Amino acid sequence: MKLPTIALLAVALSLGACANLIQTASISEAYKHYERQQYDRTLELITQAENAEEMSDETKAELTYLKAMTYEDLGEAETANTLYEYLVQEHGNSQYGYLAVKNLKVN
Repeated sequence: MKLPTIALLAVALSLGACANLIQTASISEAYKHYERQQYDRTLELITQAENAEEMSDETKAELTYLKAMTYEDLGEAETANTLYEYLVQEHGNSQYGYLAVKNLKVN
């Protein structure tokens, strides 16, 4: 017996909502762990959020910025700078592109 189209649509929407909820929760938790200086966990949560579903450009920029700050705090300035440069080039008109310019270190 085949599931009706409406039932399949409901399941698809439900799965999409779950993925969005997982992504939102991961981002929120990533900020909490960043504030606690738990940088390894912050990076794990960022990766989890990136893998949850397709992201908007704004969300991608936000996660990249948080990742850059995390690497900077870990003392990995080169990695942080690479991420800041990406933000300036790809998301220069967003708030994260602007913030990246302010954080970009000239070597």
